Amino acid sequence: MMELDYLVCPLCGAAIEREGGSLFCRGEKKRHCFDLSASGYADLSGRRQGGGGDPKDAVADRTAWLDAGYYAPLADEICKIFNKYLTAPALVIDAGCGEGYYSERIATEVCGACVFGADLSKQAVDRASKRRKARGGDNSFYSVASVFELPVRDGVADGMLSMFSPVSEGEAKRTLRDGGILLVGGAAPEHLLGLKRAVYGTVYLNDTRADLPTNMELLEKRRVRYDISVEGNRDIMRLFGMTPYRFRTSAEAFARLEALEVLTTEVDVEFFVYRKN
Repeated sequence: MMELDYLVCPLCGAAIEREGGSLFCRGEKKRHCFDLSASGYADLSGRRQGGGGDPKDAVADRTAWLDAGYYAPLADEICKIFNKYLTAPALVIDAGCGEGYYSERIATEVCGACVFGADLSKQAVDRASKRRKARGGDNSFYSVASVFELPVRDGVADGMLSMFSPVSEGEAKRTLRDGGILLVGGAAPEHLLGLKRAVYGTVYLNDTRADLPTNMELLEKRRVRYDISVEGNRDIMRLFGMTPYRFRTSAEAFARLEALEVLTTEVDVEFFVYRKN
């Protein structure tokens, strides 16, 4: 396992070290213990408490869909950006890592990177840890934790990724070193328009996300756009399940989607690169 000296106890803020199959903090009054799961992650959610996010079946569907390669060009772009701005060795936080798809690509393809992934979904973090074990890597570690309260020391990270996840500018500025890079990825105007056309009668372009940092230096913006053909209703429904549209779709529209066997849609994502000064 990679060195975990960047972690802090979510209960008292003391440094954390590994002893056997558990993590212990070095608190003066009490040593808090956090057991490692069979797959290797720890629950460091503290007072925010993990267990939210998608259930196990939804995580499994998203993992299968991502592993099919539909979003591989997005992962390629993430690695290109971090390789441009980071130098080895580099600690990268994946804030809202989900099942670790992007985290493990960074751990594999960004030179000298160690990755810490955090997500409130225990099912997703467990899947991420299993992905790491399957890769056989020792340069990534996953924890149940909120992106708004990361169990990470101040100023230790070289990079942070927020991909389709809420952005906490405060946590980015706290955990990044001076000159550290925050990479934010989110839906551009035409993202998944084809999917929306298949479900709704009237479709609208996506708005730019409203939680972008306001007190960090914007270095550059990039846009990645391409079309995909999703074949088989299982993968179509997996894609639909990854979107917020699943919460506001009528039974009639849902039935139309269930009848589809081929879906062509746009993938359109904006990347924003910020620097902490």
